[in-house]
Amino acid sequence: MILTIVLLLIGASAFVLYPFVVRDSDEGSGAGDCNESIAAMRQQANVDLFKEQQAQFQLQLDRTEIDEAEYQRLITDAQQLLLRNTEAESGLADRVNKQGLWLVPVLLLLVASTTFFTYQKIGAEDDENIKRLMNLAAEQTTEQQAADWNAELIAAIAERVEQRPDNIYYWAMLAQSSIAKGDILAASKYFASALEVEPGDSFLLAQHAEALFLVDGSRFTDRVITALDQAFAADSNNQTVLGLKGIQAFENREFKLAITYWEGARRGMDPTSPTWQALQSGIERINLNFVALAELDNPLIDDKDAQQTSSTEAVTTVKIAISISPDVPFSQDQLVFVAAVRETGPPMPLAARKLRAGDLPISITLSDKDALMAGQNLSSVSRIRLVARLSASGSATPQSGDWEAVSDGFDLASSQQLKTLNINRQRP
Repeated sequence: MILTIVLLLIGASAFVLYPFVVRDSDEGSGAGDCNESIAAMRQQANVDLFKEQQAQFQLQLDRTEIDEAEYQRLITDAQQLLLRNTEAESGLADRVNKQGLWLVPVLLLLVASTTFFTYQKIGAEDDENIKRLMNLAAEQTTEQQAADWNAELIAAIAERVEQRPDNIYYWAMLAQSSIAKGDILAASKYFASALEVEPGDSFLLAQHAEALFLVDGSRFTDRVITALDQAFAADSNNQTVLGLKGIQAFENREFKLAITYWEGARRGMDPTSPTWQALQSGIERINLNFVALAELDNPLIDDKDAQQTSSTEAVTTVKIAISISPDVPFSQDQLVFVAAVRETGPPMPLAARKLRAGDLPISITLSDKDALMAGQNLSSVSRIRLVARLSASGSATPQSGDWEAVSDGFDLASSQQLKTLNINRQRP
């Protein structure tokens, strides 16, 4: 880098010296000949003046207006004047030739300092360093080495983006790094900074909407809806946007529209990618359970367990609609445990049912028949909470990593409405 700057300064110095070199060269060639001609003309004029004076003095001598001694004195004075004029012309030419040479070192120093200052302000030395760090991080053979170089790379980008806030690629790199570290809030802020530079960039709009969605707990808050609408208006074919629009439609129970969005989102994706498989799983769940979804829309329809309950039996029941959020990963055979527990007190289920994840969404009815222990059933309490848990291990005991949904406490006797549980929160 230093060698490059030195070579550039040498090239710039050549342009500074060029006028002086050309002038000296010209004085020895065409322009010099012109200057010499002018000097010769001036000297000839001085000689002609001397000859005129000599002729005048000779005429005065012939007319005896002056004597021989006076004549010689006048001729000597005229010769000395001619000599002085000739020397003056020669000195003037020399001064002209040397004029401005003192500017050369000043100009060279000015060029060097200006070049250095300008490069510090608008040069790409820091960008070259970032490129070097990117290459070094990519060349590492171990994850730890790559992580160390990536940390230095991100630090360099964070410092550089403060100097160049109009570089959207640096903002995007910082956002992606934050996502990799699980800091979605920071990622959303980085995407917002990039959008201040390019407010119409469809990629940034989509990423910002997704980040806000995650920051707000996978909920479609007002700002998430606004960001998503802006992203959809900028690019209605963006896969990230279509995926989010599908989730939004699903939550609004617009299932056919959700399928349309998800089919558009998976178009062009690698079928082996996790994203494609998640979208396909969501579509299959809707297609395979469309009847069950229709049942959820009509809480007056009981499931087969409720239909088998005799109208003469005085049993306590609670209807539950259970579903899994589209962004929750699961397998079809994974177990889902649904239970009714006391609002406060021991977590022992008063009624419980085991389901298969592939059968969801579905509605079921828990009753005293689903009690695990005699005398410990729904009829023995007044207030309960509902829990639906997608087990990662297959165990009925809650484990870290399980996904679940937990309702608020409610009065069992006075509430006959359908309760909805959407599994969307992962246990720490």
